[in-house]
Amino acid sequence: MSASSAASKPVLVVRPLRQQDAFLQLLKQAAIDYQYKSIMRIEPIAETEPEAELIKGSILRFAEFDYAIFISANAAELGIKWLDKYWPMLPADQQIFAVGQQTESILSAYGCTVLSPRKQQNTEGLLQEIPALQELKNKALIIFRGGGGRTTLGDTLQSRGATVTYCELYRRIVVQERLADAQSLLPDCGCLVAHSGELIQAMGPAATETANIPVVVPSERVAEISRKLGYSNILVADNALPGSMFEMVKVALR
Repeated sequence: MSASSAASKPVLVVRPLRQQDAFLQLLKQAAIDYQYKSIMRIEPIAETEPEAELIKGSILRFAEFDYAIFISANAAELGIKWLDKYWPMLPADQQIFAVGQQTESILSAYGCTVLSPRKQQNTEGLLQEIPALQELKNKALIIFRGGGGRTTLGDTLQSRGATVTYCELYRRIVVQERLADAQSLLPDCGCLVAHSGELIQAMGPAATETANIPVVVPSERVAEISRKLGYSNILVADNALPGSMFEMVKVALR
């Protein structure tokens, strides 16, 4: 696909719906045409579900953990709701970490003192940049996340000596009707924006007519998943923040 043809076609955005989506706002402000198809929704674990007992058990034991790690904005928002129900005041000596600035902002607004990576705002950055997470003998950690997430973070922290507990607060559900819509739109789009590996995997393997469509991703890990699916024109942003992804979309449309 030539740059001129890409620029004349809409950007396809497929990530879950957000109340205030700064990335979409940047596209609007730049008068960039886009199609938004939320192919995946976030479904919180309800208190009536059996899984909620596992969450409650971890929350009641929250003071036993030396470190708490929140994987995403969804994990932070839902984790805060659970913590607020059972902990009017959080343990004072506990260290809290976030993957990414948006997650950090949510926790900070709640009153937490939070550390997050700056160079790489992802799991790999957290593992590489945070001194406290390098040697973890006799440390207990709780990781707030969605169900079925990758195990790289937990496995690495365990290899460094930590005892790791997962608190899985939500599940990701592929919305088949929206997925079908997005797949049908893709051949006529100038660029596909995939904010996560789960999203590009949900979109499925590239077809002959879509293999060369520019795909904007937030990390080399998601880029590698995209390559394995047959996409050949991949642009890697510095991170998943709205500004970084937006800048790479502009590059894709030139």
